[in-house]
Amino acid sequence: MKRRHFLGTAAAILPGAALAADEPAVAEAQAPLLRFGLIADAQYADADQEGERHYRSTPEKLKRAVEIIRAAKPEFTLQLGDFIDRDFKSFDTMLPIIKELGHPVYHLLGNHDYSVADTEKSRVVATLGMPHDYYTFRSGNIRIVMLDTNSISTYKYPANTPSATAAAEQLKALEATGQPGAKPWNGGASTPQLEWLDRELTAADVAKERVILCGHHPLIPADMHQLWNHEAVLAVIDKHPSVVAWFNGHNHAGDFVERKGLPYLTFRSMLHQPENTAFSIVDVHADRIVITGHGREISRVLKA
Repeated sequence: MKRRHFLGTAAAILPGAALAADEPAVAEAQAPLLRFGLIADAQYADADQEGERHYRSTPEKLKRAVEIIRAAKPEFTLQLGDFIDRDFKSFDTMLPIIKELGHPVYHLLGNHDYSVADTEKSRVVATLGMPHDYYTFRSGNIRIVMLDTNSISTYKYPANTPSATAAAEQLKALEATGQPGAKPWNGGASTPQLEWLDRELTAADVAKERVILCGHHPLIPADMHQLWNHEAVLAVIDKHPSVVAWFNGHNHAGDFVERKGLPYLTFRSMLHQPENTAFSIVDVHADRIVITGHGREISRVLKA
């Protein structure tokens, strides 16, 4: 799977691939090397609707997603952040539902996961059973890297702490230069994390593994959702041929960009439209990644 040949392709590449909600995108003739579920931006809160954000509808949507993902028998499921919104007690509603998958769930965190009381912020990682704010795991010859794109931010840390103050100063500097992603709901990846990422990708290069990178915030395109230090992360990615895809949430509308032959895919939020959902089943093959979207999510083939 050579990066320079990777093409981001909409569902039209698949014959007859216009799908109703919750229908399989394609009947695969050959079993994938890896199958996993993927959920982004469930963002539950016991709160009234705000515009298109239907907070109280999320638990029922998640229950349906769990049923369909579980039936597909994936190895694990990725949860790409913003699992809750504003109240720490929302985890008590959501975690029992997602545990019904019956297989490992690998979480990363988004900005809304930290929109809790300052006294609760330090408990978020442990509550989700994460080994660290950022980490990696493997399935066969495929390495999944889960990044913390909140490690530089105004919301992750209690008010008036050195980390929060430094992030606020960095945000002001970005605003002064007119960066489109200079927004308080975005963040950045710390220098120690980028150094760790470089080491992880170097090891994957040597082992001839394929790497799927995951973060909450998008690196591209340049818009109001973009990671503060996206250029630094892209510079690390560009050094390593082992990387085959970048997956993120955060922008509820979803997006797709191809850069230097590498797909950068923003998955849609399940928060919107009370009667509809958004989640995916991802099949990794030797020569392609097939994404079966459900509800609002688009089915795609990322093809070598």
